This record gives sequence, C-alpha cells and structure tokens, in this order.
Amino acid sequence: MILTPIKIAKRIGTLCTIMLVLSTLTSCFKDFTEDFLFTEKMIEIDAATWESKAPGKTYPIKGPYEKGIGIQTFQVNLIGGLMATDQVVSYRIVPEETTAVEGIHYSLPNNGSFVIPANSTTGYLTLEILDFPAESGTHTVVLELVGNDQIKVSENYKRLGVSILLTGPPSEEHALHTQLGPDSYFNSIYFDPLNPHIPADIRQRIEQSATNLAAQTGGPRRLQSMYIYFGNDNLVTVVAQYYGGGGNSLTAGPIATWTYEMVLDAQGVGRLEFKEANGNGNSQRTNFFPILGDYLEKYEFKVDWVDPGIMTPARPEVQLGGLFRTDDPASYILGPLATLNATGTIRPFPSSPVMHELFTDGNGGYYTTLYIDPASTTQSPAFQTRWQEAYDHIVTTSSGRQLHKMLFYFNPTFNFQDVRVVNYYYTSSGGKILGQMRFQWRVDYDGHVKPFAFIYQDANGNATRAPQIIDNFLMTTEFAMSRTGNRIRFTSVDDPSVYFEGELSNHPLNVNTFWPE
Repeated sequence: MILTPIKIAKRIGTLCTIMLVLSTLTSCFKDFTEDFLFTEKMIEIDAATWESKAPGKTYPIKGPYEKGIGIQTFQVNLIGGLMATDQVVSYRIVPEETTAVEGIHYSLPNNGSFVIPANSTTGYLTLEILDFPAESGTHTVVLELVGNDQIKVSENYKRLGVSILLTGPPSEEHALHTQLGPDSYFNSIYFDPLNPHIPADIRQRIEQSATNLAAQTGGPRRLQSMYIYFGNDNLVTVVAQYYGGGGNSLTAGPIATWTYEMVLDAQGVGRLEFKEANGNGNSQRTNFFPILGDYLEKYEFKVDWVDPGIMTPARPEVQLGGLFRTDDPASYILGPLATLNATGTIRPFPSSPVMHELFTDGNGGYYTTLYIDPASTTQSPAFQTRWQEAYDHIVTTSSGRQLHKMLFYFNPTFNFQDVRVVNYYYTSSGGKILGQMRFQWRVDYDGHVKPFAFIYQDANGNATRAPQIIDNFLMTTEFAMSRTGNRIRFTSVDDPSVYFEGELSNHPLNVNTFWPE
C-alpha cells in the first residue's frame, strides 16, 4: 500500500495522540501510587494476626500456661518501614478483661515496656507467670499494646489473652499445709519403709508394726507402704497397704485405714485425734500401735516442707513434705508428696531414686516389663546352670511341660509396688502358655532388690514354679540392679559372679500378642 502525504500526516497525528494519552495515563498512575503508598508506622501482636479469636472476644487467648513457669515472650511486629533508632514501646493490662491478679499470678517485667531495635521489624513483650499456692481452674490476663509518639497501634491486632493454669505442684514459697487436699495437685505424704532418711527410731516403729503384722495368724502379711492422706473438713487418713491375710491374688491387696481429725493453725500445727477405722484398720490397730498410738497419736506435729539438707529429692521434680514433732524437730515422718486417695486403692511409686533411673523410658513414663532370655550369652554361667536345672525339673515333674522364657511384669496399677514373674512354656502337646507368680517388690536407695516375697500364683504359675529359679534363688537372694541402655542386670550382692539380665519393654501378658521366640 502506497501512503500519500495526506495519509502520512494523519498517521503521524494519530501516533501523537496515542503518545499524549499514554503520557497522561502514566502521570495518573504515578500520582495514584504516591497517594496510596503506606508509610505510617504501626505495631501488632504477631500471634493476634494468625491465632483464632477466643469465643466472644476480639483477641485470641494462648495457653493455659503452668503456674510458676516464669517469663514468657510474645513477638510484636513493626509494619510500615524500618526506623533508624531504637523504639521503646509500652503495653498494658486490660483490667476489665483480666481475672488474674498482678503480683500474685503475674508481673510485667520492665514496667510494661520493651524495645524494637533500630532497623528491625520485631520486638518482644514479656509476661512473668509467678508461682503461687495451687488452686483449681484458670485465670486470664489480657495484654494490650500502647505504642509511642511515633508508632501507632493496629486496632485489630493490639490485644492478646494469656490463660494461667491455677492447678499444679504446690509453691514452696508458701505454707505446705494450705496446699494439700482432695482438690489440690497433691493430697498425700508417702513414707516409704525403705527410706533411709526417716529417723532411725521412727523407722524402728514402722518395722515393729510390720513385724507384728507378719506374725499375725491366718497367713503371712507383709507391709508394703504407708502414707497420710489429707481430706476435707480437717480429716486426715493414715493408710497402710500390705499383702496376705486373704487378699492374695494377682490383682488385690488388703488395706488398713485410720481416720483422724487434725485441725491445723496458721503455722500448720495440730494433733491427730482418732475418729474411725475401716475393718482392717480395726483388726490391725494393735499391730500398728508402735507407729500410731505411740507416735502419731501421741505428739503434736507441724505439716511442713522438708529441708533439702535432710533429704535430697527422691526423683526428678519430686517435692518432699513431712510431719515434724513440735517438741522435737529432729523427730519426723517424711517423704514424697503424692496424689493418692483415702481408700488406699492407688499405690505410690517407690521413693527410691534408683527406681526412676532404672525404669524410666525417657519420655515421662516407665517401662512395665523386663524380658529375660535365659539362653542369652549375657547371662552368667551360674544362672544358665540354674535355668537348665529348672528346665529339667519341670519336664520331669510337670507332665512334660517345657520352660521357654521369663518375663518380669510390673503392673502399672501397683506403681512398681510388686512384680509378677511370668514363665512362658510349652505344654507336652506344643501349646503356648504362660504362668504367673506374684511377689512383693522392694528396692532400697542403693538399688538393691530385697529377696522376692511370694504372694500368689495361678495354676499355670504353680505348675512351672521351679525351686532352682524361684524358691532357692529369687526368694533367697538380694540383688543389686544396674542399667546399660535398655537392659537391666541383677547381680547377687553376696556373689557378683552370679547375675542375669533382661531387656526393658512394654509387653502385654497375652501369648497371642507377644510370644518370645
């Protein structure tokens, strides 16, 4: 196509018009950007921008946090650009939204201010959660940003609620007696007969009571543990847990209780005034007179914290309490604080620190079984000889049954207060069966296991009870325990060449679920 001079002129005019329009539009966009560019400095609580708001609130509530946990930090964001100098920013408590009490439940470090450093987009406000006497429920503290002369506050993200859990371990900065009870974190003081830190004369009274109990007619009875339970209405119950006397089974054990009224003054001082006992308590009152009538009922006591110089904690995070005679502070009963009950159906964990070290699973719990392979080369020759003799004995005397492996089972219901010795065996026809024998389990603070004291056995346990392993070994020998990795070794205290070991585990007592190969 040939362009005439007139057409060329028109094209040039059109191009000029387009360039003029584009120039105008470019100018407009530039003005728009300048007019709407966000340059205002503003702060917001980071968690408030992404946490869901609490029901009925304009802010989220984090937690609950445990009482006494200390200083918690919460990120604050600066938006709108950096600042060349440090910025001191304030925050406050919103009183109409806060139920926690400052100075009791929380405090504001640095008088409620924090710093956003120069050329930084973040700062951190802090809240200290204090320790205080345990209660029930939760309290809330609501924080609100205030800002400063150069920095404004985001109205949508200026508040954050923090929930504080009121329950929890008692505060050692406050009187112990005000923090024990059925609605508290702890309600009992457990005194272990094997605790070497109980004064000798008190331990002798407990041992004499145990001796009296064992001498009672009607079958052997063995004291396992005792504790003091703090109930409502100034009632205190002394609980004794023992074995024997008609309570023999794989799951049960007799319990004797004696209930007292103990009115404590502001210092935690009072006397135990006898009120009543359960059936076993009435029948066992004479046997337990050395620790009851001749001690607990005889003197005035102060319920108090235990001086660390008297006894180091039995296990990590354990707190210790005791009853101290007001006329003789060197005379006392003490032990770990525990969460038990007035009826004795809950068994306390042994106070020996070695028990925690040996059986902890590293995740806050404990292994419940110890699997023992008698054929393993890790067993001592003396133990392997005993096992072979036991195997031959059962084959000969028990209709061709064949011992296979062994398991120690620590029933979680009993908190390592007893142990079941489990024999896995084959019947003469090749069936897979297990037999159970229940024993009293006692471990001292040196990690020594006292000789196993027989309690009960089922029919299969009786059929596979070889004296070479049970009666003449486990029931007559004191062992020292040691742990390497996930294995525990039992070494004879009298003869270190005699030992056996097993693997920590959590096997069920069910041959269809677990059968050792």
